[in-house]
Amino acid sequence: MPIDDIKPTEAVQPYAKKKRDNSGQFFSHSKGEERFSANRGFPVEKRSVHDVTSFMNIPQDELTPAVIDAIISLMEKIDQLHEELSIVQSLEHKLSSHVDNHLDLPVMTHHALLREMAIAVGHVAHTQSPSTFAYFQIWNIVEIKARYGLLAFEAVLKATAHILKDHLREIDIIGTLGGDGFGIILSLSDEKNAKEKIIHLKEIVEHGPIMHDGRIIDLEISYGLHAIHPEEEVVNILTAADEDLHKNFVRL
Repeated sequence: MPIDDIKPTEAVQPYAKKKRDNSGQFFSHSKGEERFSANRGFPVEKRSVHDVTSFMNIPQDELTPAVIDAIISLMEKIDQLHEELSIVQSLEHKLSSHVDNHLDLPVMTHHALLREMAIAVGHVAHTQSPSTFAYFQIWNIVEIKARYGLLAFEAVLKATAHILKDHLREIDIIGTLGGDGFGIILSLSDEKNAKEKIIHLKEIVEHGPIMHDGRIIDLEISYGLHAIHPEEEVVNILTAADEDLHKNFVRL
């Protein structure tokens, strides 16, 4: 399964009905057994009669010992469930972060970038503030791979990704669009300001220098821009930016 298609909940689910035995290994529960319990750094707090009376505002002399024990047991069980939920949510957050990030480049995966583009469309519609999508492509990457080899190809991609990441704002989002291209969401930037920024990035990347195996590798960059509009489909944004990219390169 491609990494872009992995859902965090699918990764967590296999452990939802398992616990560790004395050796530390997970084994499945049979029906009716205790729920999943993760290793805790501290035990669940023991509840007392005071917790029952303060929480339910019932005088202690109106509660029988059996009722008090039952309520305490329920309260401790709720505490345990809250802690387990917190652990699972933390794990899911970590898994989600790993899934969103590209394995080799300091950018988002294609899948995560498309999701962020859809979010950007909603943000533009809600706030009426501008955002622009940029398609940033290493135009001569095929030539570089043929001339210098696969390692040079990978080195160029990593160097370009790092340059772009280092020169973007925290509110901007960058992800991969394939072997030779990056997608950049320039938040709160209209098309004019976005173009100035992308031209600046183009100059930085092309002048590098980007080195591999003692050689300077010359890059040719093309870019395409498209202002994001409310209710716009992500595929339309990509298509428009791609068309603009080819027009720009012809004029270069």
